[in-house]
Amino acid sequence: MPFTLAGQLAGRAPVVQADTPLGLVAENLRASNGGVVAVLDRVTPDKTQNFERSARLVGIITQDDLANASARVFAPQREREAVALNGHGGNSLVQSNGDGNYQNGEAPLVQAPPQSPLETLRELKAGDVMRVEVPFVPAQFSLANALLTFDRANLGSLPVLDESNRYLGMISRADVLSALTGNIRPASVGGMATPLGVWLTDGVLVGGAPPFGLFLSGLSIAARYALAQLVVYFVARSLNPTWGALALSGRLGLAYEGGTLLSTLFFMLHSLVFLLMFRFTPLAGVHAAEHQTVHALERGLPLTVENVRKMPRAHPRCGTNLMAIAGIIAVGVTHLPALSPDWILGVLLFTFLAWRSFGDVLQIMFTTRPASDRQIQSGIKAANELMSAYQAQPFAVSRSPLKLLNRGMLLAGVGAIVGQVLFLSLFNALAFYLSR
Repeated sequence: MPFTLAGQLAGRAPVVQADTPLGLVAENLRASNGGVVAVLDRVTPDKTQNFERSARLVGIITQDDLANASARVFAPQREREAVALNGHGGNSLVQSNGDGNYQNGEAPLVQAPPQSPLETLRELKAGDVMRVEVPFVPAQFSLANALLTFDRANLGSLPVLDESNRYLGMISRADVLSALTGNIRPASVGGMATPLGVWLTDGVLVGGAPPFGLFLSGLSIAARYALAQLVVYFVARSLNPTWGALALSGRLGLAYEGGTLLSTLFFMLHSLVFLLMFRFTPLAGVHAAEHQTVHALERGLPLTVENVRKMPRAHPRCGTNLMAIAGIIAVGVTHLPALSPDWILGVLLFTFLAWRSFGDVLQIMFTTRPASDRQIQSGIKAANELMSAYQAQPFAVSRSPLKLLNRGMLLAGVGAIVGQVLFLSLFNALAFYLSR
């Protein structure tokens, strides 16, 4: 069903309890949508979409409430500063004698408080500043009625309560207007490049290339790995026929004592050819179009070829980073002579510490290339299909196996495993024949 009710737009937002320190309230306000934080009677995490579903709303806190609280706390200090600026009393403290007159005829100064304003702020809690008369939007309200509620409350966002007055989340005026115009987008969008075009998903709904394209993506990665190994074989065989057979079977380093340098050279050659096959195939352009389309979606830009083309080719959530790094590790396992504990630890540390930065380099230099207009249009088509599905089914929930399929990596991984088993079996058989 399309977005028609306020409850469909209730989103997760930072929440506090009455005993939450004011400083943490301020930090949650910084991250809130619309400058309002809900104060709940309890927070009860569970696996549902809204983890506060069993909590009750006891108040709200806005930016104005914070401003009023800080003004009250800092008022005495400002009064002292104002008196000092008027030139009365300097730095001396003067006590009243009880009848309104002051010793030595000096002007009065307010005595220093027992603690500083900052200490007072740290002691304040959410319950000290929250509004207890809380405007809210019932979940069953239409979007038009939700807009009227915002007009009356004059706030940027409001809590949404169900028919039992349980807290569901927050809704903003921008949420309502975006839904009314059909521009609500998923909180997060991922995707993959396939030989059949760009494929995009929010984890449940999908758009673009059919699922079989994901399997083909994994298969193509395995094919590149195999073709790269063929290149290594022909190079090694041109130098020494025995080396060729050993390189093809993946036993080059294990077969020669003291052959570390030779194994390392073939490792580097295999890795370079493996990565270059990303760069000089159409899939690299589709990969760039996928990233650029997701960037444009996340930045709220109109999906035109001109706008998408301006977006970066690298994306921090790129799954190809992991697959490319896994491929390079597989190359290393094939060629390097021994899997010592130090080597394994080094690989794990490198993957943990540098995979994102290394992944950006891989994307720019190898796994993407400037996309053509046709490839960018494939990404735009996938995004439009996903957005249309999301407007029509904002609460679409799939069973766990289907949800895993909609993540994309599972089908791609299956394709990669099938391809690797197939190609490596053929190569090992060929190596056995050549070594006879």
